[in-house]
Amino acid sequence: MSEQPEQPERTARRDRIRPTRRGTRADRRALLLAAAGLALAGTMLVGSLPRNAGGEAARTGPGYAVAEPADDHIAPLAERERCDDGTDAAASFRPERDETGRAIREIQERGHLVVGIDQNSYLWGYRTPDTGDIVGFDIELVRAIADDLLGDPDAVTFLAIPTSERANAIRGNDVDMVVRTMSITCERWEKVAFSTAYFETGQQLLVPRDSPIEGYDDSLRGMRVCSAEGSTAEGLLQDNSFGAELVLAPNHLDCLVQVQLGVADALMTDSALAAGHIAQDPSTRLVGEPLTQESYGVAMNLDNTDLVRWVNAVLEDYRGGGAQSGWREAAEDWLAGYLYPEGDPPPEPPRPLYRD
Repeated sequence: MSEQPEQPERTARRDRIRPTRRGTRADRRALLLAAAGLALAGTMLVGSLPRNAGGEAARTGPGYAVAEPADDHIAPLAERERCDDGTDAAASFRPERDETGRAIREIQERGHLVVGIDQNSYLWGYRTPDTGDIVGFDIELVRAIADDLLGDPDAVTFLAIPTSERANAIRGNDVDMVVRTMSITCERWEKVAFSTAYFETGQQLLVPRDSPIEGYDDSLRGMRVCSAEGSTAEGLLQDNSFGAELVLAPNHLDCLVQVQLGVADALMTDSALAAGHIAQDPSTRLVGEPLTQESYGVAMNLDNTDLVRWVNAVLEDYRGGGAQSGWREAAEDWLAGYLYPEGDPPPEPPRPLYRD
């Protein structure tokens, strides 16, 4: 595929938003306390919806996100979700690169992707305090998609969106896609389409180290549990709060701040995001067992099946390739020492499932 002609305006835009791979671990540690100060401050992207910005904190404490199990707690058996027709929620459309598709043609004629992301999820999508670049595991995937579709990994306009606005941004065509640790669910498939899974995780509770909360059980009674509005955690807590008061916030980092301030007693989020929180605040810990089995997917408009298939083709290559795959390189860059012990090989990427 030939590259789009370079335009001065586009070049200037890309210079403002160019993400970079993170530097040495020593350099990153030096930024941690400075980044923590961003947790309550808004920052600007090329375009943005209401949001809060986040940053890094020192890598100390438990190292990687492993729950500290309670002796006696009640937790539902974590099972993969199946939709009413029996389809696994994480199943998507078979991969195909078709340049005649409407959505593909529009993006290639425009010359850049518009992608909804998070800028306050450490490890996944966050703004560095020293350069202002947006970096993380999710951002590496965005760059791979842009490179495959447009021949340029930097041909991206990032739009920061809160958790509760992800589906609305897609349905309103404000973005081409959302790459924002968004769990694939049957209910969400009614509003947006998903790629195949690019990461697997599950909901857990994050609490201060001196918390009496033992897990998703009666120890929550009388406690205040925060979740991001529109998240799978919110739905889980609404179904059964075990007597806890549900506190909603625009983003999960806001919930971490609520816990730090004593406004909330616990935060429910998935363990992959919790790993970043523990890295930011080593005084926190995971408790209980994973409550769900969830998969992250790239979310797109239901009408843009051609784009979904193209992204799935990118993911086939991104997950494959053995030790040199883009997925494994991103895992080693961003997740080593947080979601698995540093020095160990990264986990296997999820296997794709297809519904057609």
